[in-house]
Amino acid sequence: MKKFALIWCSDNMLLEYRDYMLGQLSDGTGQWDVLSPADPNFAEQVKDYDGYVISGSEKSVVDDLDAPLTQRLFAFIRDVRATSAAPVVGICFGAQALAAALDGRVGRNESGQFRLGVESLKWLSPSITQQWPEITDDITLVQSHGECVLKLPPDSVLLASSPSAAHEIFLAENRFLAIQGHPESDASWLRKMFMPFHRDAFDQTQWEAIEHESTQPVNREGILALIRRLLKDGHL
Repeated sequence: MKKFALIWCSDNMLLEYRDYMLGQLSDGTGQWDVLSPADPNFAEQVKDYDGYVISGSEKSVVDDLDAPLTQRLFAFIRDVRATSAAPVVGICFGAQALAAALDGRVGRNESGQFRLGVESLKWLSPSITQQWPEITDDITLVQSHGECVLKLPPDSVLLASSPSAAHEIFLAENRFLAIQGHPESDASWLRKMFMPFHRDAFDQTQWEAIEHESTQPVNREGILALIRRLLKDGHL
């Protein structure tokens, strides 16, 4: 049986949400453990897994660059790249960590504003839906980010963009998959967790637009299936 690790980078996201995320990622055939880069023993604990998923976080790849959690996470990503063939998926903060650790660049959203809501993705090549049948043209994801990937790592392939992130999804070395949005989340979790946490960042007019978006369909199954394929096969 394959072993996978969810690298949990948040202090504030609900543990109920963490368990829900595990259920979305698993295809029912592997063992999943939850590890934290906040743990001083993380470097030893994270060894010898068949695949990894790095979660989102309220932390910042930019502002918290020198924090122990961020430095341990970057060291892990670089070590996997150098010594292992395991696939790694990064979601939101995790996607930004992948970009930064692999010599890309992360910064504030180009709009200058925090993005919260639901967005449609644009695939950069028609062949993507042919190469990976899981992918459809009508993918929509929950978004919750103040930063995004501004420059891709070398030898990366840009797969999709979104209104708030030009580099919404990219693939590096066929096994590092970065996704700015939250494919693990549905609209109910947007309303239950993300919106209450970020309410103070928006005025009433902005909030009404977010409330409207939270009622829109979230079509994420294709991205979840792509993640499961990467974890199962080890590459895309």
